[in-house]
Amino acid sequence: MRRWFRKESATPEDEITPLEIAEDGPVKPFVEHLEDLRGALFKILGALFVGFNIALLSANHVLAFLTRPLRRVADHPENFLQSLNVTDSFVLSMKIALYVGLIIAAPAICYFLGQFILPALRPKEKRLLWPAFAWGTLLFLAGCATCFFLLIPQTLRAFIRASRWLGIEPRWTIESYISFVTQFMLMCGLTFEVPLVVVILVRMGLLSYETVRKGRKVFVAIAFAIAAFLAPPDPLSMMLMAAPLVLLFEIAIWLSWFSQRRRKSAHS
Repeated sequence: MRRWFRKESATPEDEITPLEIAEDGPVKPFVEHLEDLRGALFKILGALFVGFNIALLSANHVLAFLTRPLRRVADHPENFLQSLNVTDSFVLSMKIALYVGLIIAAPAICYFLGQFILPALRPKEKRLLWPAFAWGTLLFLAGCATCFFLLIPQTLRAFIRASRWLGIEPRWTIESYISFVTQFMLMCGLTFEVPLVVVILVRMGLLSYETVRKGRKVFVAIAFAIAAFLAPPDPLSMMLMAAPLVLLFEIAIWLSWFSQRRRKSAHS
């Protein structure tokens, strides 16, 4: 009878541990990953809510800033932009607050995402993450600045001339103008990230310097195709948009060569 109530020693096969041991350390169960993801999403939404409300208070100043390219190419910019619907002003202020609030909350969002992603990365990937994030931010801002101060004024001037050549006096809704400016800046910012992606792939060994160098002509063709699609149909605007992309890709080729050489010397 005593042996029925005696505590048996568990065998290794019968033991159930909350964490499985992998090569790089303990791995959380799937449920705990979902809880961490839910917590990160709540924090991100909170940061976005705070940024949205801060931006909503200064929506008029943001609108004045976004209309600067139009003021550079038009004598009376107030004659170009119109509000046709009753709710246009309200919807526009919400859009501006959302865009600017996302920019304000971006550092906090990246920090919360980093808290969720970093534990799953290997040491080599962690070392690449922060430089990639810093350079990615700089390239994105450089692309947006190039678009806002150089490409958008040229594009608006070309559109105004084309309209007047057809005998049409341009009149745009304020919502279409803001959508055009913000989407144009976003596309340019993302295209400036392409060289960074190339360097990261080379650094991780997924691409080689020889492959990147041989793809130079293909990328130049892609850069001009992007410029032809995004820029207005005049040679100057296309060159102004394609030239920075080609220059950045040439820099990426040399960085790929340096990165591959450094990686080979580290393994030798």
